[in-house]
Amino acid sequence: MKKLFLLLLVLLCCSFLSYSQVKVQFNTINGYGNNLYIDNFTIGNRFDIDVAVVGILNINPDTSFTVGSNPITVAPQVAFINLGRNNITTSFTVTMQVNPGGYVSNKSISSLSSGQSTTVTFDNLTITPSQAINITVNANLSGDQNTSNNSLTQYTLYLPGFQRNVLLEEWTSSTCGPCAANNPTIDAFIAARFDSLVAVKYHMNWPSPGNDPMYLYNPQQANDRRFYYGVNAVPHVIMDGIVNPSYPYSNPPSLPNAFYPRKSVGTPLALSVTNTRLPGDTIQADVTLQISSQLPAGQYYLRVHAVERHIHYNTAPGTNGETDFYDVFRRAFPNSTGTPIPTAPGTYNFTFKYPLDMAVWVDSMIYTAVFVQNDANKEVLNAAKSRNYLEATYVNTGFDQPFVQKPIVAFDFIESSRNFLIENPQSVLSNYFYYELFDGTFPSPGWTINNPDGGITFAQFEGANGPSFGGNKSVRMEFYSYSSTNQNDFLYSPLYNGLNEVDSVKFDWAYAQYSSAYVDRLIVKLSLDGGATYPHVIFDKSGAQLATAPTTTNAFVPNANQWQTFSYPLAQVIPVELSTFDAKANGLDVELSWTTSTEMNNYGFEIQRKASDDFITVGFVKGNGSTTEIKHYNFTDRELNEGSYTYRLKQIDYSGAYHFSDEIEVDVTGPKVFFIEQNYPNPFNPSTKIRFNLAVNSKVSLKVYNLIGEEVAELLNGQMNAGKQEVEFNAINLNSGVYIYKLEATGEDGSSFVSAKKMTLIK
Repeated sequence: MKKLFLLLLVLLCCSFLSYSQVKVQFNTINGYGNNLYIDNFTIGNRFDIDVAVVGILNINPDTSFTVGSNPITVAPQVAFINLGRNNITTSFTVTMQVNPGGYVSNKSISSLSSGQSTTVTFDNLTITPSQAINITVNANLSGDQNTSNNSLTQYTLYLPGFQRNVLLEEWTSSTCGPCAANNPTIDAFIAARFDSLVAVKYHMNWPSPGNDPMYLYNPQQANDRRFYYGVNAVPHVIMDGIVNPSYPYSNPPSLPNAFYPRKSVGTPLALSVTNTRLPGDTIQADVTLQISSQLPAGQYYLRVHAVERHIHYNTAPGTNGETDFYDVFRRAFPNSTGTPIPTAPGTYNFTFKYPLDMAVWVDSMIYTAVFVQNDANKEVLNAAKSRNYLEATYVNTGFDQPFVQKPIVAFDFIESSRNFLIENPQSVLSNYFYYELFDGTFPSPGWTINNPDGGITFAQFEGANGPSFGGNKSVRMEFYSYSSTNQNDFLYSPLYNGLNEVDSVKFDWAYAQYSSAYVDRLIVKLSLDGGATYPHVIFDKSGAQLATAPTTTNAFVPNANQWQTFSYPLAQVIPVELSTFDAKANGLDVELSWTTSTEMNNYGFEIQRKASDDFITVGFVKGNGSTTEIKHYNFTDRELNEGSYTYRLKQIDYSGAYHFSDEIEVDVTGPKVFFIEQNYPNPFNPSTKIRFNLAVNSKVSLKVYNLIGEEVAELLNGQMNAGKQEVEFNAINLNSGVYIYKLEATGEDGSSFVSAKKMTLIK
């Protein structure tokens, strides 16, 4: 209570410490365990009455593409959310206006609970491709304490584009039991949409015994596509390089929920491919690429695959009982990387020739699949195949189409979303509240991802939402499929201004362990200098400590009850400000000293010395933590040889968070002199260490005496080399009391040294 009172006193009596350059870093370390989810990030303090416009759900911002050039009619859908602490129980009006054109539509929201979101459908709007519009949406709630987030303005331009064919890639194996359970659903789904879906199935050599003959036919290129995405589980389905249907795929909504939203996305390029059989069992694949508008910056490749539509075995080739396999990958031409394409508008033609392997392939079943993929983000822009019909022997199981395609969803030229700032000068707590619900495009404006290994990283996931606010999306780190262990991935927030001690950082997270043998980790750090450094660790959990749900060997997707919410007051990162931090050599010792200008929230300092590529703790000085007195510390490191050493301080908060000082380097050089140090520790029980230095090679005698001059121990008697020396004295057979240790050294150059010191034994 005393600490709490003093903290409140400081906050009330002093001006608030302003944080004008706050950034947050989410750092994951992969242990190949199970999936981690993050959602509903906020920083600041919520207001009591606060409704916000989240975004327009079915009309994209910025420049996008639609199919064809005819006008499109859409009923705009807009999401609103109650960010306030209080429930909204009275009806209020929301309005959409569009210019040019004079469109105005008013709708009503009857009530909205705290944290709840709702979608409002406005009157039909007609959009003409190539004609830019500005859309404004307003929430007109009486008594709303914020006005900055009550309005949303969106620029939209649809350009004429092309119909999309969706690429479905699956990794499977004839030795995989779950593959046999899921493939009938996947195959039926493909067959029912064969004219608008391009499927390629890569066979893998796991699980054991790993003898899948379709994998063994071309293991290198099958693995190329596996490693391109970081796939490490079968079955695994990815659509258009960026959409991950939920597992199991036999669940009826799984594949349709991934396919139909993607199918309705317009694209700036069209693809077609025609196969011609040439003499000598050669296939000539002629590819036509049309680009309607300049492609944004990226790394675009045309990829060409030979695919065998149907392979039948009289006897199952693997252990899972499957005898029929569809859309099997055979080879990539000219290689797995593919062919770079132009990005300027125009029509481009490519020709590829490849031999039919008549010893293995059934030539009537071979077709060519082509797709254009952006390696910058792995998105597939369009796909096509030379076979667009089903062979008569295939039985369609009647997989019905459950959803109507959305009238407008578009290819994003510019990734856009909403990252809101709310400001209220009348608030007695804080003037700012920032939030990101991760329900728009990802990463949101101002948010950035650092993916050092180019593998699996932070991605948006639809179908799991944290409890703090409504929505249906979150951010997922797919540890479940991420086999490259010990990889670090980073997600950075935008820069936040105007915060102070009464504000808090909050987010929802969900995680389940795969088993205790696979340990994943999440670390969250704060920067107060705009991202230059991240010294404040506010969250650090791994394994069972990170888990919010029971252990599972299935790919984890949290339900509504399997989340936790983390909150961290910025008052806990009031830094222990170092006025000075210094290090100097004293013989073969290093003395560290520092002063602080505040002690609020300081549990203490660990003194750390760099060893190899990491730091080790060599001492600890307990902090005051409950006062603002200026303190001075001094610490001597007695474990050194000659050389250069780097030190830093690790300041630990009462919350358990920690922060690092700048690093300081000092050179330690043994002086060419004789000296002997005070024993350490002193007093001691029953052993202590005696350190001394020899200027040159010397004959040395080190003896221990009692106070009446009697010798009680001889520790050294012989020749020793120049430099730092250390000997341990164990006094287990002596009584408590004061003793004298005496060093006599005669150097080979004729020099001599004699010195004696007292030490105290306490038993």
